[in-house]
Amino acid sequence: MNPKSFIKGRGAQQNTPNKFLEQYHEIDDDYLEYCEKEGEIADKNKTSYLEVFPKTIVNKVESPDVGMMHSMNPYQGCEHGCIYCYARNTHEYWGY
Repeated sequence: MNPKSFIKGRGAQQNTPNKFLEQYHEIDDDYLEYCEKEGEIADKNKTSYLEVFPKTIVNKVESPDVGMMHSMNPYQGCEHGCIYCYARNTHEYWGY
């Protein structure tokens, strides 16, 4: 992986495709270098914010490991990539 393409923060450094994606494309590093050399603007993976209207932000916790019945999560999708996140499968399905 090109060291220049690292994203600042704690999140995963690669956004690998998943089985739910109907279409997948990846921008080649050679293309990015060409755009930089020619002064063109290249599409890069940037954080996008989508206004959504979820039904609820309260989640029922069904895990016996967690000492509470409900949790609150105001976010749908994130860039942290926490291994313990209960929503990872949902994020993969949505393409986050």
